[in-house]
Amino acid sequence: MDLSLIYSGQIYLFLIAFVMMIAGMIKDNDLFLDIFTFFKNNLKSNKAIVAIVSFFTGLLPIKGRVTISAGLLDTLAPNKKEPGREKYGPIDYLSTHHYYMWSPLEKTVILPMAAFGITYSAWFQIMWPLIMVTAIFILSYLIWFVKEEDVLLKEYGDSVKVSKIIRYVFPYIIAIASVIAGVNFLWSFGLLTLYYMFVTQTFNIKKLIGYIDFKLLFWVALIIICSNFVITYTNDIKEYLKEFHLDVNTNQGFISVSALAFISSFLLGSSSRFAAITVLLTSLYGIQYLPWFFAIDFAGYLLSPMHKCVAIGILYFNTKFSYYSKILITWSLLVVGTSYFLI
Repeated sequence: MDLSLIYSGQIYLFLIAFVMMIAGMIKDNDLFLDIFTFFKNNLKSNKAIVAIVSFFTGLLPIKGRVTISAGLLDTLAPNKKEPGREKYGPIDYLSTHHYYMWSPLEKTVILPMAAFGITYSAWFQIMWPLIMVTAIFILSYLIWFVKEEDVLLKEYGDSVKVSKIIRYVFPYIIAIASVIAGVNFLWSFGLLTLYYMFVTQTFNIKKLIGYIDFKLLFWVALIIICSNFVITYTNDIKEYLKEFHLDVNTNQGFISVSALAFISSFLLGSSSRFAAITVLLTSLYGIQYLPWFFAIDFAGYLLSPMHKCVAIGILYFNTKFSYYSKILITWSLLVVGTSYFLI
C-alpha cells in the first residue's frame, strides 16, 4: 500500500493543535478582556458593539465559542424579561458563523486545504463568491433589519489597559494576517503558541496537552486519509456506485448525491462532519465542485436541529425560533444559489 495515502496532508494536524493550545491559554487567562471592554466603552452604536464583541469572540476557534460569546454578551444585555434582548441572538449567531467560510483556523477551511493540497490564497480564489454574498447578507441585516433602539445595553464603565491589548491581541491578529499573506502556518502559530506560553507563564506540558482535543485530531486525520483514498481511486468508486444505480456522472446521480449531502449535514449538525462530507464528495467530483458541496453542507449545518447555537441564543436572549428560521433559511438560499452559478 502507498504510505503517502496515510501521511499526506497530516501536517495540518499541527495547526489544529497549536490553535487549540492558543485558544485555551487566551480563555483561561482572559487575555482578550480589555479589547472587549474597549469596544463596549467607546463604540456609539449598540448593535455595532454586539456584532464586534461577537466577531472577536468567534475568532477563537474553540468548542462552544457561541456559548462563550453569548455569556459575554449577556453581561451587556438588559436583564431577562426586559425588552432589548431579542436581537442579540441573531447578531451573535451571524457574527460567529461566517468564519467557517474563510478563517484559516477553521477545520472547514483546513480540511479542504489539506485534502487537495491547495494554499489559502487558492482557497480564497475558489470560495470568494460565497464569502462575499455572506458578508453582504450579514452587513445588510445589521444595517437595515436591526434598529439601534432594538439593541439595549447595560451601563459599563470598566477601565481598559491599551498595553494589554497590544501585548495580547495584536500578536494573534498578526499571526492570522501572516497566514493569509502566505507565511507557513507552522511558523506563524508555532511561534504564537510559544509567545502565549511565555506571557501567561504556561510551561506545564500536561496543561498544554490538556487543551488539545485528541478525539478531534484523530477524526481530522481519518478524514484526510479517506480523502486521499477517494482522490486516488475516484474512477473505481464511480464504477462501484453505478452497480447500485447511482451514476454520479448523470444529472440524477448528482442531484441524489447533493440531496444526501444536505440531509447528512442536517442530521449531524456538526461543522467538522459537514467539512468531511464536503471534502469526500469534492474528491469524487473534482475541486471545481467545492463551492457547491460546501454550500449544500453549510446550509444543512445552519438549519440542523442538532446545531446547538440557535438553542443557545433562544435560551440566553429569548429570541423566537421563527425569527431565527427566517434569517438562516435566507442565508442558506443565498449561499446555495450563488454556488449554483459556479458549477
